[in-house]
Amino acid sequence: MAPRFCTLALPLLAWACCLRLASAKKKKSFTVPLQEYVSLIAVPVPLPSNAPATAHRVRRPLHVTEYYGKIAIGKPPQLFDVVFDTGSGNIVLPTVKCTEEVCSRHRRYRSQTSSTSVQLAYEDDTVLAAGQTDRDTTSITYGTGKLTGEYIRDGICFGYGVSKSQVCTKADFLGVTQESKFPFIELPFDGIFGLGLAGLSTGPNFNFVNRLSSNTSDIEPVFAVFLRHMEADEDSEITFGTWRKERIAQGTKITWLPIPRDEAEDKGYWLVTMRDVFVAGKPLNLCNDEGENSRCQVAMDTGSALSMASPYQISVLMDAIGLQSDCKNYDKLPTLTFLLDATAGGSFELQLKPEDYLERSDEGCAPSFQPLQLPPNLGRMWVLGQSLLRKYYSIYDARQWRVGL
Repeated sequence: MAPRFCTLALPLLAWACCLRLASAKKKKSFTVPLQEYVSLIAVPVPLPSNAPATAHRVRRPLHVTEYYGKIAIGKPPQLFDVVFDTGSGNIVLPTVKCTEEVCSRHRRYRSQTSSTSVQLAYEDDTVLAAGQTDRDTTSITYGTGKLTGEYIRDGICFGYGVSKSQVCTKADFLGVTQESKFPFIELPFDGIFGLGLAGLSTGPNFNFVNRLSSNTSDIEPVFAVFLRHMEADEDSEITFGTWRKERIAQGTKITWLPIPRDEAEDKGYWLVTMRDVFVAGKPLNLCNDEGENSRCQVAMDTGSALSMASPYQISVLMDAIGLQSDCKNYDKLPTLTFLLDATAGGSFELQLKPEDYLERSDEGCAPSFQPLQLPPNLGRMWVLGQSLLRKYYSIYDARQWRVGL
């Protein structure tokens, strides 16, 4: 009788009653299994800081992995494989307007066949009027590749092909009309599902995390990423709306790391703060400056096989590690500790052993830490990628602005 009472009572009481019913609506959650695409790249072994100018930098092979899963777009559903990436901020899918081979080798979105598709003229959600040809586009660079896309809104559903039930929401995305041949033509997945924050997105409505945070979303703005150890016989996965307790190692508990919200949203990355890096227990003083509360910022990036920092910081780190070019001292190499800020003034020691930050082969050792010259606006930022995330279950919470490890 409660719903009927809501419609018959006084307007204010009805509003309050219905509000309570709406707030009690159970949020949905779901898990998407992830497939893996492994490729081999050659990475330079960083030179020590005292290396002569004529020193030759050798390259070593390193396996990199892309993790992707299925989504469905539109009505009736069109299935796509996408990489879930916290280091980018847009959902990007090829469309039939892209006629080049790089697109035709993948599934392409057809807006004409979706009854829920809405073409957008501008990033502010302005709908493209009938007969209107003037519309904005966005170009994005991914590593060595570049693509251009138009603005589209449609329903996105998770669970098709892997579950009997589906969870759906609406989102704006970039429909690709042109993209470079490399590296996209080599990849088995169709698009990119950006899970970064607003600063990396074309506009606020294109940010999927923002969509989850809205009052109309049936999904809590929380997701968790589990990347299996490469030798383990288990599946990688991403869970939306919650996290899975069974993925937390027995006898351990989640440590929550606070996110500086304003700065994280501005830069677009899931940022936590780091006090310093320790090698065999010795501090490197990489986050020191003139202030008392010296910190480095760390971006958690599920889409990066590498971990990166400025050339200077990587040089100091590799000097402290002491890796020999022939890797003969592998068994004597140190453990790395990244001391991160935790909630309530606490701290968390994120530890990596040599097998976590190096790949050993007959040719030598390839470090997963590489130098990266970041734009000035990103400041002194580290990027921690899959070498970390394969060791720690990671949770991204945009409701309470924290990362769990």
